[in-house]
Amino acid sequence: MKSPSGFRVWAYTNIVVVMFLLAGASPRVLLAETASGKSAEIATNEDFSAVGNTVVKLLKTKDASGFASNLAASAEDWDALIHTNSSIETVENLKRFSGTASFGIKRLENSAKVLLDKADALHIDFSTNEWRCEAVRPLYSGKVTLSGSGDNAVTLPYEQELQLVLKLADDGTSETHNDFKLSARGLMKFPSGWKLEGIQWSAFPTNLVDARTQQELVILQKLSNYKGFSGEDDPALLRVGDILVQFLKHHDLSIFQTNLLITSDQVWAMFQKSGQAGPTRQQVDDEISARNKEQLVFAQSVLQVLATAGIDLTKADIKIQDASVERGQVSSDGGSLDGARAYQFVLKLSIKSDDKTKTGVPVSGEYELGIKRLLRQEDRWLVEDEVLWKKLPAGVLDEKTAANLKFENYVAEHGTLPLDSVAPDIEFVTLDGEKKMKLSDLRGKVVILDFWATWCGPCQQPMAELQKLREGHADWKDRVAIVPLSIDDTIETVRQHVNKRGWTNTFNAWAGDGGWHSKPATTFRVTGVPTSYLLDKNGKIIWAGHPAGAQFATMIDFQLKGE
Repeated sequence: MKSPSGFRVWAYTNIVVVMFLLAGASPRVLLAETASGKSAEIATNEDFSAVGNTVVKLLKTKDASGFASNLAASAEDWDALIHTNSSIETVENLKRFSGTASFGIKRLENSAKVLLDKADALHIDFSTNEWRCEAVRPLYSGKVTLSGSGDNAVTLPYEQELQLVLKLADDGTSETHNDFKLSARGLMKFPSGWKLEGIQWSAFPTNLVDARTQQELVILQKLSNYKGFSGEDDPALLRVGDILVQFLKHHDLSIFQTNLLITSDQVWAMFQKSGQAGPTRQQVDDEISARNKEQLVFAQSVLQVLATAGIDLTKADIKIQDASVERGQVSSDGGSLDGARAYQFVLKLSIKSDDKTKTGVPVSGEYELGIKRLLRQEDRWLVEDEVLWKKLPAGVLDEKTAANLKFENYVAEHGTLPLDSVAPDIEFVTLDGEKKMKLSDLRGKVVILDFWATWCGPCQQPMAELQKLREGHADWKDRVAIVPLSIDDTIETVRQHVNKRGWTNTFNAWAGDGGWHSKPATTFRVTGVPTSYLLDKNGKIIWAGHPAGAQFATMIDFQLKGE
């Protein structure tokens, strides 16, 4: 999760339900087997009749505000889930949701406005006829875990997407290919009924829209279902490829910077449009400046790989074979491509050249460039995070460069440093006594290093479990160190948070100034919290990832027995 103290939580989200990100919690969406109905309530078409009726009312009255008030989760909906036996973590998570309910309502209202604007642009008047809205029963029903686990979990029935078909009320035909179709996104069933995150068009009668609109609808559907797509679906991906080709041919960092990096003006405009209370303009400027400097380092590394290998592409014939993304995500408002995100972009290139590399291998061959995350602005995709080489022809790189490339690809794919590598040494500050110490000072112990923050909802449960882990294994004595390392802005914020909860069983520490840009966070390439590492007594990384469900006790006991 990204920090809500800055704009990262909004601008760099990477979670299924955006509202939960903004609230500071991490939902776990679990799909149920509809055939057996083991774990979740199976939804029927009738369950969604209220949603369909409210959609019809929206189209007839154009009252986006009333629509959002009826179908967005309110503060009262969230508060209704709090019970007298709820844990402090559950209460705090639900209060976070409750505190951001107004933003959820505003977001749904904005997506309804986009829906109405699209109908107006096509000169469609829904007020002149009677309409009915049918829900297409979802293939899967599921549940979303809001807080806790096991018997103490707070869950709600959940649907990732609900298809709605709009027909004339007097149309008795079962044919739907010429009907209006909509998608409701992120549905959760509260005691008061189904609530949703967004609404968007998914299809229009073919005689009403042009090819470009149909193309946009196809992309939006794939984005809303977190599916991948290619340059054939969206020519804007090919334009990213064209810019990258020019960047490589001319070995010119300014081409990358000018054409592919987002500006603070664009981010500020996105914030203003969202209506979300957020950072100041200066904070946005500072954050984007820092982010873009990081991205230019990645871009320079791409050029440096070529220079190290002795590859000059100035006169090379470079052809794009394919441009695609692994998955996408609609913007918080939905209904338009603006603000959408795409993940794991891959550009496949065929390069022909008469030159050879320093290793004596021909330059010609198949190359692949990757970008970890893209952001859609108007009709363009911009780089949000990390461009890097994914693949080069065999033998063009020397052994050291090839090893560095393998390392970077691992980090980009997994979000952690590689297993079996020795953890880099970092310096941090202890909460107790505010003493500076190094990770290497713990060499000889098995170490859990957990990057977290007080503002991070998903961090709270793992942090509480680390306290129990330490408390329940007195036999570990001083052979094990559990080190929660906070990336909060100040050490006092961390101290107050852990003292309030009595989280003093662990060796609590602070990463120092800088938050995401602090030396420990950047050294361990932390892009989201919580992120945990398990180190053996020699400092080697033996496990890394999100701590939820990690079998730390088993892994540590195994390490200690190995002694």
